[in-house]
This record gives sequence, C-alpha cells and structure tokens, in this order.
Amino acid sequence: MSAAEQPAEPPAEEPGLPPGAVESVRAAVRAEFDEVLPYLVDALRRDKAFDDISERLRTAERRIESRQERPVIVGLHRVLDRLRHLDFDQVIKQALDEDLTRLLSEAGYQETGRVGEDYDPVRHEAIGGRAADGKAVVTRVHSHGLASFGDVVALAKVEIAPGLVPAGAA
Repeated sequence: MSAAEQPAEPPAEEPGLPPGAVESVRAAVRAEFDEVLPYLVDALRRDKAFDDISERLRTAERRIESRQERPVIVGLHRVLDRLRHLDFDQVIKQALDEDLTRLLSEAGYQETGRVGEDYDPVRHEAIGGRAADGKAVVTRVHSHGLASFGDVVALAKVEIAPGLVPAGAA
C-alpha cells in the first residue's frame, strides 16, 4: 500500500487545545457510540422485520385480490372448457381459445393438466384409470385445471395410468 493509500493517523494533539483534549473527545464519542449502537442495531432489525411483514402483506393482498376476481376467472375458464368441446369452425374455435387463454394468462392464471405429466392429486382429479404404488401419469385430459400464484383454483379432470419405470430402475 502506498503512503497515499494508507489511512491518515489522527493527530494525538491539536494545536491550541489543552493536552489530552483530543483523546478525551475521542473517548467520549466512542462511549456515546457504544451506548447508541444497540439501539441502532435493534432499529435495523425492526426495519428488516418491517420489510418482511410488508412483503407478506403484499403477497396476502395479491391473493385476496385474486380470490375476489376468481368467480369471473372460473366462469371464463368454464366458457373456455365448453368452447373446446364444441364442434364448429376450427379456425374460429382456435382463435377464441387463444384469446381466452391469453386473458387468463395476463390475469396471472395458468392452465394445468397435460398428457404425460405426473399425476398429482392436489392438481388433478382422476376420473379414470389407476395408479401403481401411488404413481401415475396423465394419459388423457378431459378438462384443464387452473392455478394462480401456486394456488389451485380448479382441478384438471384427467385419466391416469401407472407411470412407466425407466429401464434399469426396476
């Protein structure tokens, strides 16, 4: 470290002050700092706790807001499901499907239930098939489920079959 980079050593005495005045001022400042430090640390901890509580409240507010809009969203999801089961012009059907799916997505909702995914009773309602040793995969989707912010809003209605065991795992 060069001489310019080294911290400057505070002078032991200041010209014009009685001997020992600088050191007694330093000692007084250190004593006051040591007295205030625990309060400062507590305040910082409370500030962190306040931030944590604020974030938890914001998350709860988002969930409450999503629950208030859920009847409309669930209704929209039912219309989408019915649309998928109607037999009419495929181009129009596909365009409507994409529009409604985009609306759900923009509102923070995702459809669940895809062929090939692991069966999860929290997200799926098995209306056909069986599981082996509690494990199964989705083989057919009758209607998709709906989830938002990790909350399941509607279960996907699916058929299941025992999952395939990878070669060499048996």
